[in-house]
Amino acid sequence: MNSSGIFDVAQLNSIRDAHLAWCAENSVDPKSPLGEQAAAFLLKAFSIEYSSVDDLAAALDRHLRQRASDVQIGSPSIPSSGD
Repeated sequence: MNSSGIFDVAQLNSIRDAHLAWCAENSVDPKSPLGEQAAAFLLKAFSIEYSSVDDLAAALDRHLRQRASDVQIGSPSIPSSGD
């Protein structure tokens, strides 16, 4: 990303390639909600510290593993303000 916060074509191609590769590897439709969340994460990850396709895909895998570890199946629901 350049100093104005805009991605150049090569950077966008790396992000796209990482997104498509990750989606294909995980049988995720790139246009599905999970595919869109993955794309958003990759944009953030690229701007923070990752730049190669492999590094981006690995960062996304780590992010989703961490996110899954925070979910406890069978836990009681969290009451909302309307309850």
